[in-house]
Amino acid sequence: GKTNRTLALSNYDPYFTEDGISRFTEVYTRTSKPLYYAGDTEYQIKSTGGSFKLGVPYSEVDRVFFGIGIETLSMTTSINTPYAYQTYISQYGTSTLNIPLTVGWARDGRDSALVPSRGTYQQSNLEVGTAIGDLEYYRAYYQHQYFLPLFKGNVLSFNGEVGYGATYNGKEFPVTKNYYVGGIGSVRGYEPGTLGRYYDNGLTKTPLGGASKLIGNVEYTFPIPGSGVDKTLRLFGFFDAGNVYEKTPTFSELRTSYGFGLSWISPLGPLKFSYGIPLSKKPEDRLQRFQFQIGTAF
Repeated sequence: GKTNRTLALSNYDPYFTEDGISRFTEVYTRTSKPLYYAGDTEYQIKSTGGSFKLGVPYSEVDRVFFGIGIETLSMTTSINTPYAYQTYISQYGTSTLNIPLTVGWARDGRDSALVPSRGTYQQSNLEVGTAIGDLEYYRAYYQHQYFLPLFKGNVLSFNGEVGYGATYNGKEFPVTKNYYVGGIGSVRGYEPGTLGRYYDNGLTKTPLGGASKLIGNVEYTFPIPGSGVDKTLRLFGFFDAGNVYEKTPTFSELRTSYGFGLSWISPLGPLKFSYGIPLSKKPEDRLQRFQFQIGTAF
């Protein structure tokens, strides 16, 4: 598109070795012109990089991950550049090199990764920007999912996520590493990635995200009446809560919503359509009641 362009090549090999070690590699280039439709074609963010990650199984359900990446990021600024990015430039410059190391863990005890009906799934991840590059930061993330079967294909599901980021060199947390919350996959009923603080330059409001996030979801899924226990086409109701924060995540300022939807295991993959009704909305929030997603359970 005219505002966002991405070219990414990725490869995942689940059996990189005979012992079941997986390998993930990716190279990409991304260009974003956030204020293009506001008449500002100068302001631009461009990133180019790649990553390499190995997943090592050590039980039937547990796997640890180790990875390294390299990324160059450059900005072309204008008088309308959001202040958070101006602060970033004053501390890091218009061109930066980032070499992050990642370590993670995942435990998958679900009965199905595509249509889970029982079990738990957990994952945690730590990303550290090393001193070899220009960004010295860390981001920690944890997610926990629980699926409880009830009766005749009815499932009650829970999802919780928390993320926290900070620096270890005294500088501000780089805005380019912020979390974003809003939309299907986090808090339905709000436009994707728009919760939290904004920068308003009189032309448009730019979401800035936050260094930390907090998300909670509850979902009740059941078969369409008359379809038996068919899992390919199901209805669901949900309640979502979450937000992003500049520093430590708290339960204050949470945005909430509820609604209903339809999930379909289509030939293209899992599809979810939802209609969300915001509960604790603020005047500055951007709403989007109908949303869809290609993905997994949450």
